Amino acid sequence: MFETTKKHVYTIIVTYNGIKWIKDCLNSVNNETTVIVIDNNSSDNTVSFIKQNYPEIILLEQEVNLGFGKANNLGIMYALNAGADFVFLLNQDARVFGNAVRKLVDFSKKHSEYGIISPIHCDWSGEYLESSFVRYVNYENNEDFYSDFVLSKEIKEIYDVPFIAAACWFIPISVFETVGGFDPIFFHIGEDSNLAQRLLYHNYKIGVLSNCKIGHDTKNREYKGIKKYSEQYFYRNNYHRKVKYADVNLTNVEVKLKYLKYSLIKEALISIIGFKFSDLKGALKEIQDLKTIKRESFLSAKINKKKGRHYL
Repeated sequence: MFETTKKHVYTIIVTYNGIKWIKDCLNSVNNETTVIVIDNNSSDNTVSFIKQNYPEIILLEQEVNLGFGKANNLGIMYALNAGADFVFLLNQDARVFGNAVRKLVDFSKKHSEYGIISPIHCDWSGEYLESSFVRYVNYENNEDFYSDFVLSKEIKEIYDVPFIAAACWFIPISVFETVGGFDPIFFHIGEDSNLAQRLLYHNYKIGVLSNCKIGHDTKNREYKGIKKYSEQYFYRNNYHRKVKYADVNLTNVEVKLKYLKYSLIKEALISIIGFKFSDLKGALKEIQDLKTIKRESFLSAKINKKKGRHYL
């Protein structure tokens, strides 16, 4: 069984200073799949550890940090050229429990309408649901998931959702021929939302397979408040707005952007009236950034509405 899946399933793992998790991550998939690691110029000993302990793994070392999407695209291209049937995107801080890969393969072969299949996301221990996963399968996104488990109803094989984080995505290679890879307008965060939007646009489904799970180590992360007009503020706005306005399913984009622009101009005028010139500087930068976001989002949507191996 392992040799069969190794020939057809390529696991792609992007690493960046991932020594804390990499052994458990690799051990969970190395026997069953062909593993490609794209290292984003780690400064710890992630690379040396892989070379010393996993010489069979395909290691693509980068001289700079390419971010999540571009690095994954390198792995996807490698898998495409190698004749893979499936790509398994796995975070460096995630690990697969049990024979999840086999279950994903079996389901995908029978249900080609699913472009992304993901196991249930647990915390690192596997004892609790991962915090963000709870939102992806809430009542708004799938009214059956919690009711079926909590009320002891019949558990469905798969639960459809509009989005699931790319910590663990199982994707038939043919999907990339239709929707392409990750859009390079995103560096890190937002690229998985954008790709999910494109899959839905091209009539693929996204689902959570109920009979397998992964562990994802996000439990102890801290997310501090972001100060307005700080570097983090502009970075967050950049990917949030690109996720929204580059969405190929969105209608009346011009109207929505015009409304946002007017609200930003209003903030700038309020800053002038209140003699808050530091806020004025930030507001003007936000207006200027919106021009770039609009241009990149419109071009992105135009490209991604067409079928093809974009970005690969």
